[in-house]
Amino acid sequence: MNSSPIRPWWLRKRIILPLVLLVSSAVAGLVAFVNSDTSAIVIYNETGNPLPPLLIRACDQTRTFSAIADTESVRMTLKPDGSESAIHLELATDPTWKWDGEIIRPHGGHRVIIRLFPEGQVEAFDQISWWRR
Repeated sequence: MNSSPIRPWWLRKRIILPLVLLVSSAVAGLVAFVNSDTSAIVIYNETGNPLPPLLIRACDQTRTFSAIADTESVRMTLKPDGSESAIHLELATDPTWKWDGEIIRPHGGHRVIIRLFPEGQVEAFDQISWWRR
């Protein structure tokens, strides 16, 4: 007669699956909380044309993006050092197109979303991570 071997308690599905679910939920929550303090600027090109190189300056940080195709977006994630400042955008056109707008902090979970429309129109709004509210 073959008797079924008894598994140790840590190998039983009734124990392993809930334990894995609990640990993975805790890890996911921890990662989300740690990442909720970073701030970002997201720019959407809705002009109908590709954009020339774009310069973004905020919180003593600068980043340049090469040509951005229509309906595409770019993201600048801010490092936590630096001071609060306005967002400055420049397009490499003749004459240079400039825009100064929303205030952003380099930490605290701020996200500023900027949409660029035809004829230089700009729409901007900001959000704060619900972890940080």
